[in-house]
Amino acid sequence: MKKLIIKQLRIDKKISQQELANQTGINRSYLSAIENGNMLPTPETLLKIARVLNCYYTDLYVEEDLQEIGLDNQTKESV
Repeated sequence: MKKLIIKQLRIDKKISQQELANQTGINRSYLSAIENGNMLPTPETLLKIARVLNCYYTDLYVEEDLQEIGLDNQTKESV
């Protein structure tokens, strides 16, 4: 199962939740709900977030079972 890792990517890039909300035109409370897994974003919203975080929208997801053991998509691909 895939899980969104927007919050982790945002923090890694030192972007506040408010900054990301402003740059994407998304309401901060909606962004918070997405980051906390309480709402599912539309594909359009994912694309906006990916553009600001300078990544592909597929980078916003990680396999949940790999995240639990501390691996990421890059590690999975190299196996």
